[in-house]
Amino acid sequence: MPILKKLEELSDNMKQYLLLNVELVKLEAVKQLSAVGSTLLSSLLVGISVFLFVFTLSIGLGFYLSALFGDTYSGFAIIAAFYLLLSLTLLIGKKKLLGNRMRNTIIRKLLEDKE
Repeated sequence: MPILKKLEELSDNMKQYLLLNVELVKLEAVKQLSAVGSTLLSSLLVGISVFLFVFTLSIGLGFYLSALFGDTYSGFAIIAAFYLLLSLTLLIGKKKLLGNRMRNTIIRKLLEDKE
């Protein structure tokens, strides 16, 4: 009889151990995902701020160049051409310039050592 009781106790301990391990894995996954999520959110907020700054600066520069050239459209046309060239450059080299860097950042954040 005592052996049967010890086996039951061992079985209960194993079940509890497995449940705790599953809970630990869940908590670590939540920790890693929250770290990645917070990084992405902060990057998004910085990106929006930079976008608004560049947008406002572009409008001001467009007005300045238009006044410099003496008409209402050439300054904005120059700014638009600059953004077209920038967009084409990013489109051609997007995988090399952006894709690998973003992927590596996310992987690094997911796999970083526990503190």
